[in-house]
Amino acid sequence: MNSIKDLLKQSGMTNIIVSIIFGIFGVILCIFHEPAMKLISCLIGLLFLVVGLARIVNYIKGRGRDEYLNGDLLIGVILSVFGIVAIVYINTIGMILRTIVAIWIIYAGISKTYLSLKLKNLGASAWIVSLVLSIIMIIFGIYILFNTGAIITLIGAIMIAYAIIDIIENIIFIRKLN
Repeated sequence: MNSIKDLLKQSGMTNIIVSIIFGIFGVILCIFHEPAMKLISCLIGLLFLVVGLARIVNYIKGRGRDEYLNGDLLIGVILSVFGIVAIVYINTIGMILRTIVAIWIIYAGISKTYLSLKLKNLGASAWIVSLVLSIIMIIFGIYILFNTGAIITLIGAIMIAYAIIDIIENIIFIRKLN
């Protein structure tokens, strides 16, 4: 029984260390959001390029043997081009990603505003909360649209919050073992 208890304590301590590292990474994302966005864009470009080249190689290896491989050349070329464009135009890719996310959040906020007004017409009491939350979503979407580091900072903040919650949970777990 003691060895299981020690093993669980050790596991809890390992989880705390991992959470601390995760939290540090979140702080780095919050502070250095611009280089992080460039790194993410570059990694996405490399991923597209590698998958595209693999599809082209797959096509060349299987040419004439399998009918279903014929699309690999086209897909491979398209993915490779996207990969090269993402690597060459790192700043543009980050801006496009941020703009798409911001527009989606604004659209969702407008849709929820419309829904909250429908709830008001139906006499539901929750329409006020729904309206306030939808307006906050619209404001947040506009903020993301005009703030270059907002998405990366948000991801970093979520990582920090997760790390703190996980550390507290593991400390409570270890204390309960005693």
